Amino acid sequence: MKYVGNKISYVRHPFAKNGFFSFGLGLLSLGLAAASIVLSVRGGGQGGMVIGALGFSSIAFGIMGLWYSFLAFREQEKNYIFARIGLGLLGVVMICWVMVLIVGIRG
Repeated sequence: MKYVGNKISYVRHPFAKNGFFSFGLGLLSLGLAAASIVLSVRGGGQGGMVIGALGFSSIAFGIMGLWYSFLAFREQEKNYIFARIGLGLLGVVMICWVMVLIVGIRG
């Protein structure tokens, strides 16, 4: 909390440092997931090693991004907007990967 005159300014909090990592890893994970899905569809569902590596990297970066989101929320008196956006992106990507894995195992 910063004081401006005799008022409290809630807008001037610095961004959480780990929030930037979370947001960046969220974008990277989303991009890798989209690339692996597009390449898999173009290949007629036959995934090779490249597609598997892209998918695994997307999941790995997603887990790291979730960790950085939780670290960002532990920082005191910071602006958490990038951590929230990253957490949302990573949550959607990870839910999609869980659904793809469930369909792959059952199908």
